[in-house]
Amino acid sequence: MKHNNTRGRASAQASFTLVGSLLLLTPPAVAADALTTDSSEDLDTVQVTANRIPQLQNDVLASTDVITRDEIDRLQANSLVDLLQSRNGIEVARSGPMGSQTSLFMRGTESDHTLILVNGQRVANSADGLAHFEFLPLAAVERVEIVRGPRASVYGADAIGGVINLITRGGSEVGQHAEVTLRAGSDGTFRQNAQFSSVEDDTRLSANLHHDESDGFSARDTGSEDDGYEATGAELRLGHDFGQQATLSLGVANTETDYDYDDCYDSSFSASEDCHGEGSQMVLDASLLTHLNPNWDMTVSVARTRDEYENTEAGSDAGRVASTRNEVGLRHDFYTDLGTLSLGVDHREESLDADGPYFTAEGYSVDSRYATGVYGSWHLQQQRHHVTTSLRYDDDNRYGHQMTGGSSYAYDLTAAQQLGASYSSAFKAPNLIDLYSPYGSGNPDLDAETSTTAELFWRLQQHHWHLGLNAFQTDIDNLISYEGVDFSPINIDRSRIRGVELSSGWQGEALSVNLAMTWQDPEDRDTGEQLKRRAQRFARLDADYALDDWSFGATLRGSASRSDTDADTYTDTRTAGYGVVDLRTSWQVMPNVKLSAKLDNVFDREYQLVNGYNTQGRYVEGGVTFFF
Repeated sequence: MKHNNTRGRASAQASFTLVGSLLLLTPPAVAADALTTDSSEDLDTVQVTANRIPQLQNDVLASTDVITRDEIDRLQANSLVDLLQSRNGIEVARSGPMGSQTSLFMRGTESDHTLILVNGQRVANSADGLAHFEFLPLAAVERVEIVRGPRASVYGADAIGGVINLITRGGSEVGQHAEVTLRAGSDGTFRQNAQFSSVEDDTRLSANLHHDESDGFSARDTGSEDDGYEATGAELRLGHDFGQQATLSLGVANTETDYDYDDCYDSSFSASEDCHGEGSQMVLDASLLTHLNPNWDMTVSVARTRDEYENTEAGSDAGRVASTRNEVGLRHDFYTDLGTLSLGVDHREESLDADGPYFTAEGYSVDSRYATGVYGSWHLQQQRHHVTTSLRYDDDNRYGHQMTGGSSYAYDLTAAQQLGASYSSAFKAPNLIDLYSPYGSGNPDLDAETSTTAELFWRLQQHHWHLGLNAFQTDIDNLISYEGVDFSPINIDRSRIRGVELSSGWQGEALSVNLAMTWQDPEDRDTGEQLKRRAQRFARLDADYALDDWSFGATLRGSASRSDTDADTYTDTRTAGYGVVDLRTSWQVMPNVKLSAKLDNVFDREYQLVNGYNTQGRYVEGGVTFFF
């Protein structure tokens, strides 16, 4: 069933205390001497998402994570949702098996307050403003970059809670390389993936094919039939260096999905479990990076995204919704003794096409819009001082203009410790359905949702060990709520989220341990209640050990209870807290063959992320990867 965005006290004390106690596993600082960039993998990690330019992760004045391809393979995650669940500041709520409606809440903000990118390009649906995670296959991903906290002054609308950027796989090793992965698991699950890359001289080519299918399980806890899922996709990327002067990158990706779900309604508004949907998404992108001189780079980018959904409810055609987004951008980066200055402009056009018994394309009073943004940012590092500031102006032809900004400052207390603070504003644009719904409930006079966020952070990096602490407060105004008998959207709600995030990790030669814990108070300022489907405490612990050709790992995820709406009575209720243990192992049988297996939800814990909807029970999966 498709759910509207919802705003999620009690506790899962036992499970959360268990996770918290595991903090004792994290080793103390091993020495007072600092770890230099050359000896730390974390400090060497380059990320591009926070400010749209390559930066060492330790130089970014924001709370960030980078999940590499090696970590994705080690965790054996089946989806982006599985990979991100319970990481610092991130909660997910999925109403059933894979393919079901999924919401992602970053730092307690709404599910459409996190900007989802693929290779730096937006992929959220233009109609409802949500990213559909079934279109984001991990098989094609090289790394995932996460930035917690607002980034509207860099990217424009929608980045109130943060940004998640999926960077797809490309050739990195000279020569031709290929790998094929075959996996099978519980619930009739089968996964196949083939990856090929070629790097010759200045040209890089990569291709990925993947297919996932599963019989699934019943989405509703009152249902009896399984809700299956199937997805097939392909990605192709081409890159070429024109000497030392320019780099061209081209990409195309297409994914098609087929899924079942529960609680849909036919034309007589009778509930049914016989619900079926199909979807597709195609993304085209191209960029050209030109080195105009040693201190001046120019980047031109274009992208086109088209997605389409067609639902069959209770055996009848329920209609089709398709949206298209075209984007173009120009950015100049100047590298000077006074820091790095970036200046850019981008333009985005969105259109909507819909038909079916419930609505027609003509039902939308307006079915398109465009927005233009101009932005600039400055990054300075002088001895122990670090400064980042940014400013952006956005003009939308439907809801007007917005000015956003952000400033961050950090001071190196020692060579190993840093203390900093930041303050930023952000906004969320109303989506096309909010503005021009064909049901007679659209509101073209809606304003953008606006926010401010203040943050303090401290981080420590020692040999093989790191520790970070972030405290933040986000105030959001003009939240869109659906009121009246026709559920018309209006700007009425306000929320405030206060929180603390703790991250710690140990990376030894054989043992790695990573802990992420979040305490937050996501409050509806109009009612004083906890925002729905958001917990006040949640945590995740990952531990892995490598022994010769073997590796062994475990993950413990825990969450306190959450406020929710009863799926049957539509009254306020709570979903219980939970703790889940996952195990995994792999064996490099020979240089070109690797076996892997995992056991998720080892103790078959029953819990719900959305009231009335099931989650995965004990799950077993194994597979083999061939390298060529």
